[in-house]
Amino acid sequence: MKTEEIIDRLRHPHKYYKKSAAKNASAQADATHGRTTRDSSLPSWVVPSLAACILVIVFVTWLFVLNAKNKADNLTQALEPKQIEGLTYEAADFNPSKNVTYVQINEGSDRNVAVDTLGTTLPIISRYNYQSMTPNNYKIIGMAPWALTENFSANTQDPQIIQYLLNRPEVGEAFIARPDVAPLLEDPQLLAALAQDHTTLNEFFNSDVISQLLANEQMVRVIGKSRFMSHLLISKAVKYYRDRPQEAVKLIDASPTLRALKQNPGVRQAVEENHYLKPIAQQLLGATPAAK
Repeated sequence: MKTEEIIDRLRHPHKYYKKSAAKNASAQADATHGRTTRDSSLPSWVVPSLAACILVIVFVTWLFVLNAKNKADNLTQALEPKQIEGLTYEAADFNPSKNVTYVQINEGSDRNVAVDTLGTTLPIISRYNYQSMTPNNYKIIGMAPWALTENFSANTQDPQIIQYLLNRPEVGEAFIARPDVAPLLEDPQLLAALAQDHTTLNEFFNSDVISQLLANEQMVRVIGKSRFMSHLLISKAVKYYRDRPQEAVKLIDASPTLRALKQNPGVRQAVEENHYLKPIAQQLLGATPAAK
């Protein structure tokens, strides 16, 4: 740098500050232009792809929200009492007297039922799951010991769901085929022996679950008109006593537990309404109990 330029810088420094600032601005402009040039060199598909990804995420999120809402709506509808009315199997549509075949089953030394293929969990029907129950679920309920009682226990205040359960054909067909039930329905003498087993009858009819069912007249009527009850009433052993109501009355009156059932308003009405018992209802029930 020349001596004159040094002296000029010292005397007029502002001239050289302006030049330096202009150079820096020019350098920044060149750098910005370089970045712009490099950005414009990106592939043309990048921006549309990013937009598409965002749209997909929004769409999937919307589907999840909509699906959750539909599930909530469906659950609310399933719990609505009117939703189940059209799904019941009415006993009027079923005539079990047609095409009935009786199979002789020999009873073993004990009446405990060993079922190896049922698994460890019993299906329990409810308004939450009745639409998703499979035919095999209903078969298990009819087949497994105490499964029906457990289902009654879970629905003691819901006659409609019990009506739906007992009118499923799989339940009645599996129940009457059980090794501990089939002999009773085949042999009138075995059925009479059960009617004379006062301890067993007393324990059953006075249990908490059965007591709650008997206290609900609508529930008793539902059971009395069900397809399940029809299966029992057309069995060989029960038909024997239907054809001989006087013998049935002797068995009933000899049992304190069965005799007490004749005083139950729901039981009386169920007998009077049942297709198979209606002709002999007066003989079975006797005089109408006096009003208290």
